[in-house]
Amino acid sequence: MRRVVVDTLISLDGYFAGPNNEIDWFIGDEQSMEWSRDILRRADTILYGRVTYEGMAEYWSSSTGHDPFITRRLNETPKIVFSRTMRKAAWRNSTVVHEEPAEYVRRTKRLAGKDMVVLGSSTLVSSLLAEDLIDEFRIRVQPVVLGAGRPLFTEQKRWHHLTLRSAKGFRSGVVALHYVPAD
Repeated sequence: MRRVVVDTLISLDGYFAGPNNEIDWFIGDEQSMEWSRDILRRADTILYGRVTYEGMAEYWSSSTGHDPFITRRLNETPKIVFSRTMRKAAWRNSTVVHEEPAEYVRRTKRLAGKDMVVLGSSTLVSSLLAEDLIDEFRIRVQPVVLGAGRPLFTEQKRWHHLTLRSAKGFRSGVVALHYVPAD
């Protein structure tokens, strides 16, 4: 069975983007890049909500100045964007899905394949979390307090207990956390 892995960066106060979707506070040190490379090596599908997809497509579809492996994987790996309004996805290897994310993911998890990774996408993360469809949380906490922004977890109607698998501090001050749902 395929797994769903959430890979994201958050501020110490829990935001994955600033009030205007800014992400210029992310620290892109070598240890963070290796963390991302490891996750992308195990994935054959990237899942996005529309807002995150549009920002990622704008930046990564023409990026040449970053880690070549990450750039290549983000461009070549099949991408699913969940949207009720988007009709066409211009970023190569992208497919727009109009059905409810939980239904699509539940069905797709049963198929053969590697991990499906969710990058950013708080609305998508929250909908999948509500349906217990997330198998791993890989969250890098950035050493910054934003004070406002877009929280990663929204509209949860119940608690979700997690088990810490690992925690690693990077030289940059970033702390990488790996959680799985508690049994």
